[in-house]
Amino acid sequence: MEELIKKIVEEDKDFTEAKFKTKADNIYIQIFTAVMKQDLTRIKHFVSDEIYRELETKVINLQKQNLIQMYGELNVTDTNIVNIIEDEEKFQIEVSLLTKYLDYKIDKDSKKLVSGNAEIRKEEFKKLIFTKVKNAKRLGISRTCESCGANLDINSDGRCPYCGNIFKLENYDWVLKEIN
Repeated sequence: MEELIKKIVEEDKDFTEAKFKTKADNIYIQIFTAVMKQDLTRIKHFVSDEIYRELETKVINLQKQNLIQMYGELNVTDTNIVNIIEDEEKFQIEVSLLTKYLDYKIDKDSKKLVSGNAEIRKEEFKKLIFTKVKNAKRLGISRTCESCGANLDINSDGRCPYCGNIFKLENYDWVLKEIN
């Protein structure tokens, strides 16, 4: 695995294991927060289209049932890179997270508990798989909209404030491809 980390660093001089683990933790928490808020716009640019569709379906189903999915006291207590795979086109990193959170649903109007437990925290391992294309464009160089050329703040929601185009990180940075 150390040899593959060295290859990643050759491609991305800013890569460190610690920084990548922090990124994985933050993305995980942002995803769960987006589901609670029923607003996925802030995560669309750093998840695959498949994950986005799954989360969108979950949010739509919650809205149809007039429910809010709650993940209280959400945190990640341990993060480890467990596997790195390299092929001709990309690198893939598998991360294991130990997470703890309250998992319950409330009625959107009354805010009353509908299902789950609002007092006992779940503890479970989650597997996240990230990919990054080889020879990726430097993110620092290109923070402009590919559609209209406007400057972008990709740390907000990745959406161009002028034309609405979503800046996809797939050609620049790590993208979450799978979460289990």
